[in-house]
Amino acid sequence: MKIVTRICILLFCLSYVGLKAQTQKQNLQKYWDYKDRLTGKDGFGGFLDIGIGPGMSLAASERNPEADCEWDWYLRSADCSLRKGKGRLHWGDASLYHGFYLAILALEYANLEKANQPTDAVAKELWYALLTVERLDSMAEVLLGYPAALDGFFVRDDVRNDFHYKKESTTKRRFAKNQQNFNCVSSSASCGLMQVDQGGFISQDQVIGLFIGFSYIQSLVPTQKYKDNIGFAAMAALQTDRISRYMLRNSWKLKGPGGRKIPDKWGGNALGLSYPIATIANQITQKKYSKTYLKRGALRLGLPIFDLLVLSLSMQHQTNRCLALMSLSMLPKRSSKALARKSIRHDVLLFPLLKAVLFRQKLPSKINQKSLENLLDIAPSKGPCFKTKNCEEVPEWQSFNRWLHPDFKNGNPYGVVAETPGLDYMLLYNLYHFYFHESLPEYRR
Repeated sequence: MKIVTRICILLFCLSYVGLKAQTQKQNLQKYWDYKDRLTGKDGFGGFLDIGIGPGMSLAASERNPEADCEWDWYLRSADCSLRKGKGRLHWGDASLYHGFYLAILALEYANLEKANQPTDAVAKELWYALLTVERLDSMAEVLLGYPAALDGFFVRDDVRNDFHYKKESTTKRRFAKNQQNFNCVSSSASCGLMQVDQGGFISQDQVIGLFIGFSYIQSLVPTQKYKDNIGFAAMAALQTDRISRYMLRNSWKLKGPGGRKIPDKWGGNALGLSYPIATIANQITQKKYSKTYLKRGALRLGLPIFDLLVLSLSMQHQTNRCLALMSLSMLPKRSSKALARKSIRHDVLLFPLLKAVLFRQKLPSKINQKSLENLLDIAPSKGPCFKTKNCEEVPEWQSFNRWLHPDFKNGNPYGVVAETPGLDYMLLYNLYHFYFHESLPEYRR
């Protein structure tokens, strides 16, 4: 009887291992399906167009294929262009999400390189994504009526109201490759009059988001480059220096080119995150441009304010909680165990893994492979969505972004109907594969 029991247990274990291996392959395939969904494939619109012009290589944060472009509530309330047709693309907090996109590409490059797979395509995509940061920086002044300047003051997006069209000639126009199913857009740069005190420009949260991408580029692809251009890490360091110097010039109180203040409600007072921003900037630049960015109160005031924020997470707004945890994930000397404990409590398992991969540290035992795989397994095969037509609504994956709005993981309370780009799944998967690659299928297309 004992022999039979042991055989049954063995068969069950072998079956489980086989099923898990199959699920792991499915999650890898799901990553590439999400990537195709992001960039567009076979005539079906994506969330971004890869390129260097206005609005290019900048992912939309959501889309609604059924939105009426003439009567959509958001388009009308935000003073956006109205036109006949269906399907709206929306860019909100685009520069913050762009940091996630940069990190995804750096991880994809590193994972492909580790598996001895071609990296030419992702190298081009990453380079264009870095050029997008340059473009957002130089265009910020232009959108406010000033001459272009690469000075660290950036706009969150530069998506025009006719972005879904590409000019073919002076009289003809055709749909952009990846937006042919959508007839209208809403974004910071396309709706209403651009003003510094109305949001749409640099803020402490947008900077933290971008610094995730820059940190991963510096860590994972420190010498790699696209063709004969400067290296990815060198470009990320240059952009980090510009942004940090701009913030220091204003003593962490952010202003537009005419001296107009960015209000606190739009993240204009960056003193509370000045300590992590300056510390992370030192890491990304490796102090190439400055001995330290920990100036103008970043240590004397910024550090105690940040420590207080971390201690009072449970009393903070969801946005502040996530900003604090994002910041902690890029500070190597802060406790990884404490980060894991706080991340579990606030339902954002990504951040301990983000830190472990970034600094090649051991993942705290509270965050294990199975818990991460459970999240990956249940992610919808056709991408995250909420209430859209034929939406595969899956609990845990109905948020605009699972790691910035875990409170919306089962749907947002505002009833905003949307498909989202899946950057949250893609970042988690690439981190997971990098960390656990020895027990996973080979990373390849």
